Amino acid sequence: MTIKKIFNNTLLVTASLFATTTSSIADSATLSESLQLHIPLIIFQNKEQLQYIWADLDYQKTPSDAITFTVSDFGVLSETDIPPSLLSLALVTEGVAPSIVDITATDARLTFVSSIPLACSVVYGKTLNFGQIATDLNMNGGAIINHNPILSKLEENTLYYYRVQGTDATGKIYWSPAATFKTTGGTITDNNLLSLNNGATITAVSSNFSGVNNNEIWGANSAIDGSNATAWSSSNDGDNAFIEITLAESKQIETIEVFSRSMSDDTAKILTFTITTDSGEVLPFNLPNTTQAHQFPLNRQTSSIRLDVVSSTGGNTGLIEIKAYEVSPSRTSEM
Repeated sequence: MTIKKIFNNTLLVTASLFATTTSSIADSATLSESLQLHIPLIIFQNKEQLQYIWADLDYQKTPSDAITFTVSDFGVLSETDIPPSLLSLALVTEGVAPSIVDITATDARLTFVSSIPLACSVVYGKTLNFGQIATDLNMNGGAIINHNPILSKLEENTLYYYRVQGTDATGKIYWSPAATFKTTGGTITDNNLLSLNNGATITAVSSNFSGVNNNEIWGANSAIDGSNATAWSSSNDGDNAFIEITLAESKQIETIEVFSRSMSDDTAKILTFTITTDSGEVLPFNLPNTTQAHQFPLNRQTSSIRLDVVSSTGGNTGLIEIKAYEVSPSRTSEM
């Protein structure tokens, strides 16, 4: 049968197509006589030839319970005009579904692992119109498996809607249903002794990506600005990367916290590093991974902290954040 013969016949769409997948009973509705539908893609097998069709449908009122549409227009799509496949993110989620963690009054982190590399983003906002978008700093224009985009510029004690979406190398688009999370309330106390807000300054750095200044994007200040949505990146320093920070005054530091950046090609990951105090004492540490910040006991009085990369996966090594505390909020790693 030709495409024309198919579309010259009346199409019957059963009510089951409009049924919900839940056990609840939908409210009754009245269809307008002016209702029109546009179907952007119909895959049509004609003998051994696969064709792609679009169609416009008009609702036809009938005395029966059948919901009837007739085709008002249709056409054949060229392969270049075929829309991408839209699939559930659950099909490529490895283990736990995407979730929001590390929620504060001003930011939060979305985390999940995909079974295939995805160029992933999360849209979020105070309504289902969203309005903000976050991508993973570690993606750098590519596709990755471990996803940790930072949702920033949030308001305290506020309900937010978010949706995760990603694209694979074949052009398929994966998405998840919208979900919600709520930010914490109250004023945030910045206890980080290495914070710009607390008077810390960058006194030396191996380099900044593209030669930018410390206060520009990818500059060294991004490692002590209190935001996981920014990062300091060296300019291909690899194992030779270092950063030195001077505190506002000498303090007894109990804990140091380090969050390494990484890239989608597996470069830029810090594996081991040293911390040097103002006395010249050098302390070695191993970094378990680059998916989150890790804390290490320091227990030293010092007015400055210098981090030197000892071993890495090379490339544009750097830091999402480095912090120091007089009292440790928690310990996730040991020296």
